[in-house]
Amino acid sequence: MPAKSIDFIDQSKESTLLRKRDLKIIHNIKELFVLINNHLYAKLKYTDTDTRTRSKEIVNLLFCKLIDEINKTDDDFVEFCVRYNESEQDLFSRIQNFFIHNVKKKYNNIFGEQEQITLNKEMVHLIVKEIQHISLLKSSKDILSDSFEIFVSKILKDEAGQFFTPSNVIKFMINYLDPEIDSKILDPACGHGGFLLESKDYLWKKIISKYKNQKELIESKKIELITSLYGIDKDLFLAKICKLYLEILSGGKSNIFCEDTLDPKSYRSEATESIIADSFDFIFTNPPFGAKIPINNKEILKNYDFGNNWKAVSDNEWEKQTTIVKQQPPQILFIERCVQLLKEGGKLGIVLPEGVFGNPTDRYIWYFLEQKGKILAIVSLHQNTFQPFTCNKTSILFFQKQREIPNDYEIDLAIVDNVGHDKDGKIQYKLNKDGSKKLDEEGNPIINDDLIDLHLRLRNAEKFDYLKNQKVFRINFKQIKCDIFIPNYYTGVEKELKRLSNDQNFELRTIKDLINKKIIYTNKGGYLPRGDEIGSQVYGLGDIPFIRTSEISNWSINLDPHKSTSEEVYKQYKEKQNIEVGDILLVKDGGPNLIGKTALITELDTKIIIQSHLYQIKVIQNNESIDPFLILFLLNLDVVQKQIQAITFIQGTIATIGNRILDVILPIPPNQIKKSEISNYIKKIIENKTQTRKLIQNISLDTFFN
Repeated sequence: MPAKSIDFIDQSKESTLLRKRDLKIIHNIKELFVLINNHLYAKLKYTDTDTRTRSKEIVNLLFCKLIDEINKTDDDFVEFCVRYNESEQDLFSRIQNFFIHNVKKKYNNIFGEQEQITLNKEMVHLIVKEIQHISLLKSSKDILSDSFEIFVSKILKDEAGQFFTPSNVIKFMINYLDPEIDSKILDPACGHGGFLLESKDYLWKKIISKYKNQKELIESKKIELITSLYGIDKDLFLAKICKLYLEILSGGKSNIFCEDTLDPKSYRSEATESIIADSFDFIFTNPPFGAKIPINNKEILKNYDFGNNWKAVSDNEWEKQTTIVKQQPPQILFIERCVQLLKEGGKLGIVLPEGVFGNPTDRYIWYFLEQKGKILAIVSLHQNTFQPFTCNKTSILFFQKQREIPNDYEIDLAIVDNVGHDKDGKIQYKLNKDGSKKLDEEGNPIINDDLIDLHLRLRNAEKFDYLKNQKVFRINFKQIKCDIFIPNYYTGVEKELKRLSNDQNFELRTIKDLINKKIIYTNKGGYLPRGDEIGSQVYGLGDIPFIRTSEISNWSINLDPHKSTSEEVYKQYKEKQNIEVGDILLVKDGGPNLIGKTALITELDTKIIIQSHLYQIKVIQNNESIDPFLILFLLNLDVVQKQIQAITFIQGTIATIGNRILDVILPIPPNQIKKSEISNYIKKIIENKTQTRKLIQNISLDTFFN
């Protein structure tokens, strides 16, 4: 399908008299970039053009446009344009010449000697033609962020697990930590420089406010400020353009280095002299993360506490072991590297996958941080934040490095439900009750973005109150449970549990308590039994159902699953899984909408094999009158399901509760009569469902015609 034509600007006249003062502003420049990209794809999809190279060259071409806008000339004419009757070859030669003399020569410390525009003349002509009438600088606060999102983001996601941080997240993080003019600021995974650019703008405003009408002093202070901004990135292209972009916009010399942040021993001399431990006032960063790009180099791992295995020695204490881990996700090492680089009193703002904030296996991270300083704030971001590029759910950690740490202190918590766009990246606006867009005082639609004033709301946050509906609140460090730093856990779970704890009709007990009291069966290690995987090579060998998470629904099991196997394979798993009437299956891994779903094994369901993504719970008969029907009831209570949702962490499209299920609290009635009443009620439901399933299984023509 041919690309849609671009009609943002009038291109009927291509004049040699185009002046900079006539350049136009467009309000959604990304839309223009999308259309340009579509044109390029339509023209080049059948060619051998390398996508990564092409994307980088497009960015270099945008630098030509930026520098053309910034350059002061006597005639004010635009160089970056298609002149009247100019051929594609002539345009290409002129733009190439502009790049060599106005970009490469001016910034010779950034560009290589042999570097030049390598796009073909047709591509150069198309891009120049479409953006020549527009002021990139005035149309976008961060033109590189907008262009990267369209031209480069997929490449970096695929190759390095990198996602560009949305500008509203960047702005909020800097507003919240509020750096001062003389602050030394670092982004150790700087990408194109989003955090550094916003820091520059934030501090420039402070300079203007502080020195008011002293124009020359303001300008010198602005240039001087750039020397206090530091960035590191492993990607040469990103480090180069970050440095170039900062210098173009500031007029100063920036401190951007192409190095592997996590391997300081490999730094070249200039970086070694500049990136020094215990020296930075503020660090803002969104490091690359993901299981696909682990750090497995032992020479790097051995330089970090997080490069070692850790062992829990009590509920609240961990001990570093002498053994090195096989591998570690990069974001974990970045946390420690940032702490190393902060000075005493220095502050960190870092974006991390949400799993870090509550996984039991990651609790050693919080133990480490708690020995190094204070947790200032945790902000839980909506899952749409990094969409449409990744659905990974993230949160922001704010931390301050301190030697003397208070015994107790307040932590700011916030839940961000609206980030200004939906999962497709489309802008979302605040709506009136009739569905119309809400307008500001100037008549412009208001973007539905909780981050805009969140820094102000956090500064005025109230203490957590289980009687109130709060999205922004403060909680004491000692109120944090099991190192779960997830705001939703406290608003969605703690409120209701607090109410129930004051109600004599309920006794609150964790699943772990029931295991320890041998009310629920457990295997070695204190964990609930779980299923096993059968290999895909044995699918279809017979009719024995292989029960996966998608087969669990409405307390029942679908015995007509997508996968099945043979009697012989079943016999290999029968004794190990020991599926019995009364067992409860609970979904622990899979799609977010499946987590926490349950089913009770009936006489119809015992001849199955279950997947490893299912917990298998067995209830032991005991004098507390707790039976499978009561447990099934409790697991499906709203307050229990909310706990499960709160401890469910999403990585990509997969969600998991892991062994955090052990910490889930059940509100058990202490009254034996009430327990029996509930159990009998649920038992009747199960019996009716089972009878219905039997009737369905036995339907045949003979039922009605014999």
